[in-house]
Amino acid sequence: MKKTYGDRIYLGTVLLEKNRWLNGVRHPSLQVSDWAERIASDGFDGLELWENHAVLASEEEREKLKDLPVPVALFNSYDRCEMETLAARRLAAETALALGAEGMKFNFGRVPERHERYVENVKEWRAMLPRDFRFLCECHGGTTMENPEKAAAVFRELGREEYEIIIHGFGGDEAGIRKLFDCHGDRITHIHVCLSPKGPVPDEDARTRVDLLKALGFRGSFTIEFTEGVGADNEDAETLYRHAVRDMMQLRRCLAA
Repeated sequence: MKKTYGDRIYLGTVLLEKNRWLNGVRHPSLQVSDWAERIASDGFDGLELWENHAVLASEEEREKLKDLPVPVALFNSYDRCEMETLAARRLAAETALALGAEGMKFNFGRVPERHERYVENVKEWRAMLPRDFRFLCECHGGTTMENPEKAAAVFRELGREEYEIIIHGFGGDEAGIRKLFDCHGDRITHIHVCLSPKGPVPDEDARTRVDLLKALGFRGSFTIEFTEGVGADNEDAETLYRHAVRDMMQLRRCLAA
């Protein structure tokens, strides 16, 4: 499966969203189209678009999302693969394709007793999408895929080519990153990035992690998903965006070194 994506760096639009942490339906507080020219001119290669920035947007905004100066590279769904959310999965697939996305991030559910049902629901969801469409599982803590060995066994069942994996490649210890690559290898094609949860870090520290990822064979794409200030009481989209640009530039320096 050795896919490469040229060290492309995307902006996760959920990073800008002060409502990402609210319970229930998280209504967007901004329109991505208002930010798109700036995102493109500042050097991001694309967007990882939070689903609610599309499916809960106005029809006018959804039309604008089809023709932005920066492409919608990945569609970010938070569906939990429960039986009762089939309609939401269909809508996610339809919206991602309508926006011209190259792929979609998804998660398994949280209830261990329902894991086999999640597997079947994931298969059905994958069948809604073209074969060459990236379908990227974030093996997130709190889901039935958080254990790397168990997840690897599931992916052997699901198929080699049809499923890719997202990891959180920054933060955490080196041993944990090595274990993920030991279990999943080149199926890991995308990384969610948080370089500066509490403030800027030295280039040397960031480069140490980038060098490790390269040494483990990673040749995929990245999304700046978290940054300094995310989740704070005084979240402000402008400040978060400036921090995201700072992190993107630092990541580019480290990748080029």
